[in-house]
Amino acid sequence: MGKRWAAGALLALALLWAVLASPPAWAQERSAGREALEEKPEEETAGEGLEVMAIEEPAAVLEDLRAVEAADVSEEGRDAARWALYRELLPPGEKGRFDGEEPVSRAGAVQALYRLSGILVRVDECPYADVPEEYQDAVAWADSVGVSGGVSEGLFAPASPVTRSQLAVMLHRFAAWRGEDMECRLAVSWEGGQVPPYAEEAVNWVLERGLYEGMTDRGLYPDLPVSRLQLACILARLQKDRDSLAGELSLPEGGTVSLSRLKHEELDQAVAGAARRHGAVGVQAAVIENGAVTDVYHYGWAVRGSVPMTDGHKLRTASLSKVAVGLAAALLWEEGAVDYDADIGAYWGVETWKPVTIRSMLSHTSTLLNSESIAWDYAGVKAQLKGPSGYGGGAPGDLRYWSYNNHAFGVLGQTLELAAGRYLDDVLEERLLGPMGADGSFAAGELREPELVTQLYRGSALGRSVGSQLGVRRWSAPGATGQQFAGGFTASAYDCGKLAALLAGDGCFEGVRLMEEPSVELMESCEDRAISGGTYQALPMRLGSGLYGRERLYYHTGSAYGVYNLLSYDPDAGDGVVVLTTGADGGRDEYGIYAVCGEISRILYEAVAQ
Repeated sequence: MGKRWAAGALLALALLWAVLASPPAWAQERSAGREALEEKPEEETAGEGLEVMAIEEPAAVLEDLRAVEAADVSEEGRDAARWALYRELLPPGEKGRFDGEEPVSRAGAVQALYRLSGILVRVDECPYADVPEEYQDAVAWADSVGVSGGVSEGLFAPASPVTRSQLAVMLHRFAAWRGEDMECRLAVSWEGGQVPPYAEEAVNWVLERGLYEGMTDRGLYPDLPVSRLQLACILARLQKDRDSLAGELSLPEGGTVSLSRLKHEELDQAVAGAARRHGAVGVQAAVIENGAVTDVYHYGWAVRGSVPMTDGHKLRTASLSKVAVGLAAALLWEEGAVDYDADIGAYWGVETWKPVTIRSMLSHTSTLLNSESIAWDYAGVKAQLKGPSGYGGGAPGDLRYWSYNNHAFGVLGQTLELAAGRYLDDVLEERLLGPMGADGSFAAGELREPELVTQLYRGSALGRSVGSQLGVRRWSAPGATGQQFAGGFTASAYDCGKLAALLAGDGCFEGVRLMEEPSVELMESCEDRAISGGTYQALPMRLGSGLYGRERLYYHTGSAYGVYNLLSYDPDAGDGVVVLTTGADGGRDEYGIYAVCGEISRILYEAVAQ
């Protein structure tokens, strides 16, 4: 079903539709000197390279739709995926795949609405210089009728993922252009998910219409991209009153049940009890179920005696920071910026005394000297890499020489920044934290909400003040220091839970792929040989068996300045728990994990077990 040049009668009919569906005042603005197409009489459009085309309306029945392939989509969403392919709203993938988890680009979203409109126009030029030829007709149409404009003068950013907020605005304007009822009585406020002001009206309208059903059970996530399957479902719901086939589709429903939420009060008391037993001043815990953060708990004080702990407060995550570094490494590997098995001397411009690699640093087998007194700055580390005094014994990469190494992670963070020419905070913000609506940083003074950073306590004494934490600001250049990468990442358990959910979901978060599955597989890869404690070293988590009632758990612990933390997830069930504490005792359980974290994790894992 391709584009077909229309005859004169079809041209007149299409123009009549455009006039009847004329947009509101905001959609009638000129863009780059072009007049809105629907305001032009037929004789003016005829000589300007604009022709009206029609999509063939197939004599389809539901049985025909079932024959359209969408092999990789679950049964729940298959109708919508097949319908979107059948109507040519979205292009097919390869070998019957629909690629439903892949984010939709801004140009792709406009293209889908353009095809859904039923009127296809051909233009001589597009008002945005950065739009590829295949999308120029759609983008020019969207610009002319006010469905979507550019991101700046002359630029559309066609390849950028369309966010939930941006798509809501496009849908709202598209419906107004079609002459639909735009009245909305809904006013939604989302804690921790602030909607951009430009999108508030549109988001409320979309939610009232039920277009985002099943996408917002656990939060709106206004900056999260929209997946291909989500867009197919949204468009089917939008079209159900106009398209008899769309009206017959079986679409995914919302109302996902969280076992943690069902038992929240009971679990809240259990978490508080465990915190008290271990003398904690403050605790946060996040729960992941089936690859999604579903619940959060908090206990005690952010500032003892004066500021109660909340879900939004931010704690130093200590060595959970290494998971954030590992995520950044995998993202840069995915982008082709780093090679896990290349000598890092290439990134530093030196010949290393031993062949140290990113893989060996992630697995604690680099043999780099680990000392609190060793240099963390660029010049000092560069000198360390060149001479024998910077290394211990053994061959890098050999598991026989495994030794937990904080300093190597400082060097790793610097190496990644040098290879990328970017701060790791920026890598994580652009790819993960921003879309997830998470606030975390290796430099606490750079957080979006630094006022939520907590005091750190060693028992009843102060371990580290808020002021000293906020004094850590962005360093002079990427790679200038490795001081913060072993333990300086600061965030809430809720936001750390989002990172754990991404890993538990094999790179997908809330139905959208933010990270390729091979990148997660790389992080989870480990040798067959166990290290101390009978666990297996991954990159950089450990893999343990039989922990807290789970057959397998990937996990990482962290402690510093009186915090005792644990991040873990079950790769088979997609469940996980993140526990951040301050002021608790440092006792360990039978697995060698901090007992306060282990007890809370056991409570929560048992509660969500299916």
